[in-house]
Amino acid sequence: MIIRVLRSVIMALAMTAALAASPATADVPWQDAEALRTEAADILRRLYRTPDPDLRRDVAERLVRVHSLWRPRLEAAYGKISIEQAQKVSEAIAALDRAVLAWNPAGAAAAGAAIWTGLLDGAFHNVVMHLDNGTLSEAADWLNIREFARTSRTTAAGIAMRETLAGRMSAGQARKTIELELLGIYAGEMRMAVSEARTYLSKGYKAQLSGALARARGLHHLLADSIAARLDDGSSRTIAAAFMQLGGAGRLPDNKLETLLADLETRLATYAPASLPAEELDRRVRLLSRFLKLVYLEYEKGVRDGEVTIPIEYLEAGLFRDRAEMLFGDLGYDLAARAPESLDRLASILSQTRRLIEAKGDETLVKALTEEAQSLIASAYGTDLAQGGYKTALSLLPDILDEVLLVAQAGDWPEADLKRLEAYALFDPDIEQRLMPRSPALALKMEAGFWEGSATETGLGRLIADKGPEDALKAAVVRMKMDTAEAAAILNARLSATNAFLQSMAIMLREGLEALLVLACMIGALKATGIPTGGLRGWRWPVVSGVAAALAGSFALWLAVGQLFAMSTLQRELLEGLTALTAAAVLFYVTHWIFQKAYVSGWVAEIRRKAALAGSRPRVKGMYLGWFTLFALAFLVVFREGFETVLFYEALLIDAPDLPVLAGLGTGAAISALAAYAVLGLEARLPVAAFFRVTGAMLGVLCLVLTGSGIRGLQTAALVPATPVTWFPDMPWLQLYLGLYPVAETLSVQGILAILLLSTVGLTLRRASSTTGTN
Repeated sequence: MIIRVLRSVIMALAMTAALAASPATADVPWQDAEALRTEAADILRRLYRTPDPDLRRDVAERLVRVHSLWRPRLEAAYGKISIEQAQKVSEAIAALDRAVLAWNPAGAAAAGAAIWTGLLDGAFHNVVMHLDNGTLSEAADWLNIREFARTSRTTAAGIAMRETLAGRMSAGQARKTIELELLGIYAGEMRMAVSEARTYLSKGYKAQLSGALARARGLHHLLADSIAARLDDGSSRTIAAAFMQLGGAGRLPDNKLETLLADLETRLATYAPASLPAEELDRRVRLLSRFLKLVYLEYEKGVRDGEVTIPIEYLEAGLFRDRAEMLFGDLGYDLAARAPESLDRLASILSQTRRLIEAKGDETLVKALTEEAQSLIASAYGTDLAQGGYKTALSLLPDILDEVLLVAQAGDWPEADLKRLEAYALFDPDIEQRLMPRSPALALKMEAGFWEGSATETGLGRLIADKGPEDALKAAVVRMKMDTAEAAAILNARLSATNAFLQSMAIMLREGLEALLVLACMIGALKATGIPTGGLRGWRWPVVSGVAAALAGSFALWLAVGQLFAMSTLQRELLEGLTALTAAAVLFYVTHWIFQKAYVSGWVAEIRRKAALAGSRPRVKGMYLGWFTLFALAFLVVFREGFETVLFYEALLIDAPDLPVLAGLGTGAAISALAAYAVLGLEARLPVAAFFRVTGAMLGVLCLVLTGSGIRGLQTAALVPATPVTWFPDMPWLQLYLGLYPVAETLSVQGILAILLLSTVGLTLRRASSTTGTN
């Protein structure tokens, strides 16, 4: 007891010193509000641990920091508008003091949630008041203390404030926009807090439950006037009474608390701060359908037989379910009028899905529930809206890019990076796969913009990793939004027959020519050596088998293209990258073999002499590459190109006429075959050794191409870093056709590989020279 009193006295003295030293330098110290939230969260994390003197001292110092952040600046700023609001936060901080002294995590969780919702409540009313009074700079400062939306539009408030400060929007218009957005965000967060409270109750997580309940109550206080205005008197009073009961949740039996929370979820489902405009309503319907689809896609990849196999996929399934529930709340008001039976069933499905995900339940049941939910949305709003697709991605992408900037400006860099990845997940596959056949240069530029960018235009990934600078981040977001608008204009225009033909032919030339050239060079080299064509020791069976297996695999991908598109962005990039690098490794071995044989003096004559002695089936020691090597190279080269070809043609056929696309495919294949024939035709015009050198050089170049594409795939799968360089040209055709990207890591690996290939030539030349000299 004495120790506790002494500790309290020491804390009080430390607080007094901190308060005396705290300057009043800003009217709205919004940075302090976020710091206050962070300190309270850090204290809570420490209270979960067993206390010792060092830990208690650390918590005491953080508590001093909480008090110094609140007084005098924040408290004075809030007190200017509402003494009641300032008192509410002060009481929550006092509750945090008591929780720390009792080392009570549940009390600290509730106090921390009450502190933050109290700050949000006061900031919201201050924004509205200052806009009404015409004090715009003060309103802008208070707007910095807010929550950002996890779904739907999140930038309207920031944009409205910016336009108002610039004199391009009236304060009244800005007030309406900002109030609608913030109330919508807080309504979604309130529903989320109630849902989380049910989850924590079922799991017995008492501290988290206390925090979620306090957060829900604080947000209800902020939204009480809006709820009363939007719902009938009976419903709003019932909701208010339920939240009052939550204040004494510790005295309620678990079964009664669960019933109370379930009833609240149902009643809040029909509450929306305002009726959504038709365009925004349609947009949220598309998003809801999209998130429901993603729930199963991520869950199916992340869980097998009740065990988590890929943690990030499992976490994303829960995240998408939560976002779907928030959007469902946004649409509840409209659904209640449009299809009340669907409203009740969707609420039940979301609840069942949550429990299944938490229990790592049956994947097929999750699929059935999410498909049923999508069918309910389609019946209420039509199949066009329920399908979502690239139009949803294009409409959402600019908002998430703005959200990246706003969150980064608030100093939350980890959250900014998560939102960057969310934006990239919209770009690929929905936008990139459709854009690549039409405008590959723009697709490559946008993809780089999400990651490292270029030497002259730094990408979002690198800027966020470096935490700025802010001006460069703003410029990157502006560029990405302009590119998105350009992509939308391209994709929204239906292709003419001529354009469909040309783009289809370009795909086949780009993808087919590479594979055919590798095979033609390899076959020509094998024929030139005198290796038999048929039989068990011949080259025909492994090459034909590899090509056939690759074509069958590509056709299977075409049939299962829905699953291919369902793969996560990073999974596709990883698969493409690993396939390309494996093919490059096998091709390097083959190239080394060809150069070695081509330059060794007397080797060709030896082949012919042995062939003459052995008839039609020469067996020269060391001549054979091996059945598996030939099979693997043929398979990997053709399958890699088939993989990309399936993606590009599937995207092209969505909105292009079928016959021109098929005609372009056939024409491109014919041109590629002619090119391969021309390479094989060199066999008849060049001496064997010279032909070996030509084909070896071509295979060496293709090996470098595959290596560049493979490393780039690993970089976009976030497994390898990417550093742009200024000394190499940034040209799309170099990237598309030669795999040469202006990125240090890719060029370095290709440089090392080129040195190895040249070293192979040098060593074989010296070996040939020494052999000639000996003879």
